[in-house]
Amino acid sequence: MRSHFAEKHAAMTSRVTRSGVSQIGSRMTAGRRQKPARASQVWEGWRYAIIAAASFAASAALTSGANADKVPAGMIPYDKPVYRNGHLVLWHGPSHGGGAHVRPTAGSAHAKEFSILVDSSEPGQARIASELIAQAQANGMTLRQTAGKGALAGIGKAVSADSADFAIAPVDALLAASKNPPDWKERAPLIARLANEPIEIIAPRAITDVAQLNGRKVNVEAPDSASAATAALLFSRLNIAPKLANGFLADALGDLSDGKIDAVLVVGGKASKSLADFGKDGRFHVVSLPWSAPAQPLYGPARLSNIDLPNLIRPSENVDTLSVGMALVALDAAPASPRAEKAGAFATQFLDHFDTLLGPSSAAGWKEVNLAAPVEGWPRLAAAQAWLEQIRGDRGHALDTFKSIAQTAVASDQGPSGKDSDLLYESLMKWRAAR
Repeated sequence: MRSHFAEKHAAMTSRVTRSGVSQIGSRMTAGRRQKPARASQVWEGWRYAIIAAASFAASAALTSGANADKVPAGMIPYDKPVYRNGHLVLWHGPSHGGGAHVRPTAGSAHAKEFSILVDSSEPGQARIASELIAQAQANGMTLRQTAGKGALAGIGKAVSADSADFAIAPVDALLAASKNPPDWKERAPLIARLANEPIEIIAPRAITDVAQLNGRKVNVEAPDSASAATAALLFSRLNIAPKLANGFLADALGDLSDGKIDAVLVVGGKASKSLADFGKDGRFHVVSLPWSAPAQPLYGPARLSNIDLPNLIRPSENVDTLSVGMALVALDAAPASPRAEKAGAFATQFLDHFDTLLGPSSAAGWKEVNLAAPVEGWPRLAAAQAWLEQIRGDRGHALDTFKSIAQTAVASDQGPSGKDSDLLYESLMKWRAAR
């Protein structure tokens, strides 16, 4: 049913056309010049035009207000009436730099709502994402998971579909520069390099060397998963050519137990319940992946023990393996773009409250994170870079304060006073936090 304002607008527009606009100035009919319209007729036309415009604006405002509470998730309301093909458009998706875009401000609701691409088939990624979500919620922001794949192709799909603001990406895939789009680095800037995740290759105990997998069937998850990307790069560097299979971890472990495949490669598998429950019969183990020159610089060393995978590593054993770094990146956040500005709000929150991820209930990997660690050749989001530079300045000031108070305390015959002791402790803690 048409609203009262819509009906009035239609009627007035029609009347303006008949009695106002057509009478302004002089008219030509059948080649003869007509008498100019009287002043009263001109004013009458403009009066209706003004009323019609006001009615039109009021109608749009009411329509927009009535639907303000029904904005679909992930959509952004326009701040003024926008019409396309004769229809009022109430909202739009996040802009990629073109078209009308409502720039988020610190006080706007959508400035505090974000999504992160999570590859649910990657146990390590899922664990990291869950803790980031909890941290954001504790600090007044909303971070939601978006299902996808963590390899470059999967992240590219998320950018094209505008379905996520951030992603957890394996560093080895990011650095595979020959396969990256030319502007990929600028559009996916680094927020922080996260902890390395161990690479586990599960195989029968008869396989004692990774080279034995040459020509054998190894499951590496879905083709566009982070595990598949890591497997392809790793085996290439080690000059090993297995036959790669693409099945879900739980199914692949069943195939391994039945002898249908020869091994399973997992990244961050110690966080997987499926892997934790596998191998109770003692037939399988974690194959050693010693750190070597071909693995550099994409992979680092790691060591697993019985505590990590008790069914696959005996109590007296330690297994040397490789690890791959993970990175938190912003998606489609080129420098100076509206999306970079919005991503900066989340990045600052994450960095300001990073210490909340170091508690006893969080994964031990957070304690290994160096927030200043770079990904070689990869640009950092401007807000994250500014945060690091500020912290470096604070660290120098805190250290100077510590030295000054310490020297005063040493010069005193009676040792530091209670006030000086408090200042010493406070400045030392600030210096440690800024490291």
